[in-house]
Amino acid sequence: MDPVKILIYVAAFVLLLYIARALARSSEIRGGMPHGMSSVAESHPVDPPVPEPALADNGKKKPAAIGKELGFPIRLPAITRDADGKFNRPEFLNYYFSKIDLVTGPPDPDSFFDELYLQARDPASGHTWTYEYTVATPSGLTEIMRTERFESLYFEDPVLIVARWDLKVILQTVSEEIMKSYGRAGAEESTANVPATE
Repeated sequence: MDPVKILIYVAAFVLLLYIARALARSSEIRGGMPHGMSSVAESHPVDPPVPEPALADNGKKKPAAIGKELGFPIRLPAITRDADGKFNRPEFLNYYFSKIDLVTGPPDPDSFFDELYLQARDPASGHTWTYEYTVATPSGLTEIMRTERFESLYFEDPVLIVARWDLKVILQTVSEEIMKSYGRAGAEESTANVPATE
């Protein structure tokens, strides 16, 4: 492979990683949202699109598998409540991709670009919401920019860049970020409500 192409590929990957980190740093907690929701992980009042059906062996369309049917393939800490009554994480109800079937994965594990939806529920209030993430490989981003003739990409939702398709890695990364911001949002809200002392 041409060394110049390799350098361009690596430079593009580093640039996309830098952009993703800059977007993550710029998130802010919005008042009135459940713990863990931020300006880049919006609460969707309606259900996100259902995954596209795949073809069964007989050529007819069959529904794509969703997380509710398969279970969560990673270990999560138990839901616990601290002395202040705050929970450590939301309950995860379902997860699925817009196009990719969870069982078969993408046609090319090294090159894909899709939206991941993760439905959650607050253990205290029972309020449900949906996190949305763009998940892609570097070559998947390159491919969509080439085929759609994009000169740039801007993402409102969080972006997760992975080396290749690995559902466990994707869900582990996303759930850890949700749990971090879920606890942080509760702490920020509790300190924001304390009156200043002189």
